[in-house]
Amino acid sequence: MRETRCGPPYRRDVTRTEELTPVHRAEDGELVGWLSSERRDDADVWVARALFGSPLRAFPERQDAEAFLRRCGLPLLAERWWYRPSGATAERATWLVEARPGAVTVRFGYDLHDTATLTGAELDRLRPTPEAGGAHGG
Repeated sequence: MRETRCGPPYRRDVTRTEELTPVHRAEDGELVGWLSSERRDDADVWVARALFGSPLRAFPERQDAEAFLRRCGLPLLAERWWYRPSGATAERATWLVEARPGAVTVRFGYDLHDTATLTGAELDRLRPTPEAGGAHGG
């Protein structure tokens, strides 16, 4: 279950042109996610990204983004996610089956055979479920 301190998910379509910096847990070296930087409203922000590269949240300070990933990066993988196929208006409920750097295999809905492996720009259309009571978006 997502910790309440993880906050709402990052919501913005991002074209990935930046370098990704890995973030590891100090105690065992486990990869928990990635950081990227982007320019927004004349300010640099740090984007915390899931293990497979989807954006999670943006932070003004790098250390805040790193702390978020160490606290929430792996627990968020167990949550339900939402995927919006290219050109579609409706999002699909999605569960992560296997996550690895640069790709994720997902299951859509409750059909065990309705799966796909998402890579590249498809990863930017995948987002974690918002906090209970929160609206889609953010």
